[in-house]
Amino acid sequence: MTAASFDPDPDLFSVFSNQKSNPTRRDTFALSFLGQAAILAVIVYLTSFVIGNGPAITTQFHPLDRLPLIFSGQNGGGGGNFDPLPASSGTPPRASLERQIVPPTVIVPKEMPRLPVEETVIVAPEVKFPQASQIGDAASPFSQWRSDGPGGPNGIGTGCCNGIGPSTGPGVGPGPSGIYPAGKLGVSVPQVIYSPEPSFSDEARKSKTQGVVTLMVVVGKDGRTHDLRVRQSLGMGLDEKAIEAVKNWRFRPAMLNGQPVASQIAVEVDFRLY
Repeated sequence: MTAASFDPDPDLFSVFSNQKSNPTRRDTFALSFLGQAAILAVIVYLTSFVIGNGPAITTQFHPLDRLPLIFSGQNGGGGGNFDPLPASSGTPPRASLERQIVPPTVIVPKEMPRLPVEETVIVAPEVKFPQASQIGDAASPFSQWRSDGPGGPNGIGTGCCNGIGPSTGPGVGPGPSGIYPAGKLGVSVPQVIYSPEPSFSDEARKSKTQGVVTLMVVVGKDGRTHDLRVRQSLGMGLDEKAIEAVKNWRFRPAMLNGQPVASQIAVEVDFRLY
């Protein structure tokens, strides 16, 4: 066996010369050169395409105003500080139905006021929100910056004013307009006038499950029930039976200044085996 020695081809670059190269080699080099140039062009095109369309990624988030938030108050809420950044994620401040003095904000003041007053939102105190390390909008997915959001003036979110969310007012979330807290702020409590008994599920009857299912219910101006949500569950199919029954209940609606108004109340449905 003999070792091969490197012998530079004197015609290595002869493809550029029509005199020294044969047509076959010249055509092969040309095709190879064009193929590599095409691949490079595709890579450059795709790179510029991705970079040019990068900001559009932020538009692919799920619509935040459709998230299922439990509402309890006069209205939903909204706010902001005309900040171009979306609102920061966090927990709403203390919920209260008393007159609001200080609206919520995620911005830490440079100097503490001489007479500090607690931030509040006008929501029924029994409504519980997901807990976070800072005040903010529970529906926001953004936590890497501090921002009150583009709404305002005052509050957090995209709406107005003094609340949190995309709606209007000092409440929280996109709550339906015109819902009042029963028994508060001059609003009477709806009175049930027709309440057929719920039926037991087969599963609950076999297991002899008993107890109370609590529902949060909006009673409309017409006395009919809307937006039924389970607050205290029993399982065994009894939650569904409670909702099925209360959908057929009829109320004398809440009154405010002599006019019927929609209100939200808690309804207990008792399941007992006799």
